[in-house]
Amino acid sequence: MIILLSLNFVLDFGSLNLILKRSKMSVTEACCKLPPVTSDYTPQGTVSKVGDLDVYVTKEKNDKTLICVYDIFGFHPVTQQVADKLSSAGFRVIMPDFFRGKPFSLANFPPKDWQELQDFLAERGTWEKTVKTDLLNVLSHYKEKEGINSVGIYGFCWGGKTSLTASVEIESIKAAALIHPAFWKTEDAETVTKPLLLMPSKDEDDMTPFYEIVKKKLGADKAEHHRFDDMHHGFCAARGDLSKEDNRKRVDEALDLLKNFFTKHVS
Repeated sequence: MIILLSLNFVLDFGSLNLILKRSKMSVTEACCKLPPVTSDYTPQGTVSKVGDLDVYVTKEKNDKTLICVYDIFGFHPVTQQVADKLSSAGFRVIMPDFFRGKPFSLANFPPKDWQELQDFLAERGTWEKTVKTDLLNVLSHYKEKEGINSVGIYGFCWGGKTSLTASVEIESIKAAALIHPAFWKTEDAETVTKPLLLMPSKDEDDMTPFYEIVKKKLGADKAEHHRFDDMHHGFCAARGDLSKEDNRKRVDEALDLLKNFFTKHVS
């Protein structure tokens, strides 16, 4: 998903792609064109409140806790299904509703112009304006309520870059996974201080240079990179069709990678 706060005019796809290349920001075109799937999955967890913020919490109360940062489609059944699968693998997953029940409107997707996306993310998805405070409040709540002092974080698309930023700025987050992420730049790798798992799809730019920087900085045991070259952007979240065998199998592989990574790095 795309936000260009420095622009005060509407861009067409050609102009946008040119600017993204110049800025070296990775935002795949598929991110802005592929719609979410329709799913009849019934989430197994519950929704509770942290202040005025809804939080989806998976059913099992496991020893290790992960924060999920969804994509712009919010509490989507497939994103919750993936969280439930992680829960079955031994993790309790907490998914804050940063958009407060108002994800990007399906009636406006794909967007007719970039101003719609710019306005949406500027209002609901800005790290310093809203997301950081909400996330800190959630972490504080579970630390006080349950004594949780360390968590892992994973995110999709917009949530991938958000998860990276969170791991850099928040001490209690011990490791991060970026799944078909958007908005990242290779130079962001220089800021990484925690173990990092990268899982781009075929639609993302090559993340090998990013991975090499992190591996050199932190060591090979704290950096992982697995590219899903046969999967589209969003295959593990709202754009993933788990009724299709190939998509479901690749999601299961991604879940195994997440399980092994977070078991190793989150106490």
